[in-house]
Amino acid sequence: MATTMLERAEKKPAVPSPVPAWISLVRAGAVVMVVFAIALQSMARTIIPPVLVIGLVFLAATPFLKGERRGLGAGLAVFGAVAYLANLPIILDDLAHPESAPAFVLQLLSTVGVGLVVIGGVAAWLRRPTRLLQPLAIAAAGVFLVGTFASLGMAANTDSAAALPGDVQVTAEQLMWAPEDIAIDGASTGIWIDNKDGIRHTFTIPELGIDIEVPALKARRVDIAAAPGSYRIVCSVPGHEQMTGTLIVSS
Repeated sequence: MATTMLERAEKKPAVPSPVPAWISLVRAGAVVMVVFAIALQSMARTIIPPVLVIGLVFLAATPFLKGERRGLGAGLAVFGAVAYLANLPIILDDLAHPESAPAFVLQLLSTVGVGLVVIGGVAAWLRRPTRLLQPLAIAAAGVFLVGTFASLGMAANTDSAAALPGDVQVTAEQLMWAPEDIAIDGASTGIWIDNKDGIRHTFTIPELGIDIEVPALKARRVDIAAAPGSYRIVCSVPGHEQMTGTLIVSS
């Protein structure tokens, strides 16, 4: 009898580990983050060091995300969560302005990617059952697609202001104002701001109470009448602190 029970126990199929399935979810999220890093820097047309580091970390880890790599999955989950929280002010600002579609879509992509990495890494570490894995993957894809189409629709319905004769043209490109020094006379002068970046900017002159929202790839104009002097121009969007210029008003 004992021998028969032992034989049955040996023949009983082992329960498959849920870890590889969750690690596959982490790998999918890591690939999404690599795509995000490449796309964001291509859009910015410059190297963004923090984004470059994030992309390289996920790229280096992706080939090893297979099997029972619980430690690597959990480590990436922690790294992804810390990186996301460190950039949260910028991310939330972009997500709050879906009319600036390129930046909104990329930040939505990063949110989905980090979410997959964190959920997959934690679930793999805890060896959680996989019954929620497929619904989570479907929900993540659904959120991204719905958000993307909604943002593109809002961007298409956001008008761009036309320049008027006599307007001074200012361009926002690669996180810089061109020209940085804008000269006008004391009379009312129109300034036309053309945003060539895939992210939103503001044309802000604190001393004059001017704060113009300029959506991605759109243009805005403002009439300015000011006393002679120099006034600082800034962009109030988080992360754009280096984007400064000067308005010089002559008599």
